[in-house]
Amino acid sequence: MFNKKKNNYYFNSFPKLAHYSVECGELILEYLKSFDSKKSEEVKSNVHLIEHQADEVKHEVTRKLLKEFLTPVDREDIYELLRLIDNVTDAIEEISLRLFLYNIQEVPNKFIELTEVTVECMKETENCLTNIYDYLNEEVFQTYVDKVVRLEEKSDEIYISCVHELYANEKDLRRLYVHEKLYELMENVSDKCRDVCRFVQNIALKNI
Repeated sequence: MFNKKKNNYYFNSFPKLAHYSVECGELILEYLKSFDSKKSEEVKSNVHLIEHQADEVKHEVTRKLLKEFLTPVDREDIYELLRLIDNVTDAIEEISLRLFLYNIQEVPNKFIELTEVTVECMKETENCLTNIYDYLNEEVFQTYVDKVVRLEEKSDEIYISCVHELYANEKDLRRLYVHEKLYELMENVSDKCRDVCRFVQNIALKNI
């Protein structure tokens, strides 16, 4: 069983990796709040740089994992958790790419609100991973997971409302397609945050 009093390289790496997704999300949110379509390529490039840094750290952790004899939990679980955290960063980067590719000239209705919830969800995921040393203490760790799940559910609600309104009112088919895709991609980020926290719970079940 993992000794949570001991500082552990892998457990410390998880929130570090999660923070990269938060940085990406905050860059996109700042861009949307002071929207200037001429800056979309710059934002895309800056987000990609952060995502690349995250990849470098992930590769470093993976290389160490391949050489490690003893790990705090199964090495397969460490690798899977690294992959799931990376999925969050990749998902938020995808949004910055689409904002550029689609040449977005206006921010979709309630998209800033959805982005705010998404960024908060990523922050709570980072917080959840920061407290991963308590993953065997259900009363403590569940509170962190619950915050992420509630934000994911709020993201779902905003997404459903936005897409319904879009199909009810939008006559321009191109705008309908593009805006729906952006809503979908943003909502997907919160789903991936939930997946990260749920997987930590699965690790706990295996190590009770």
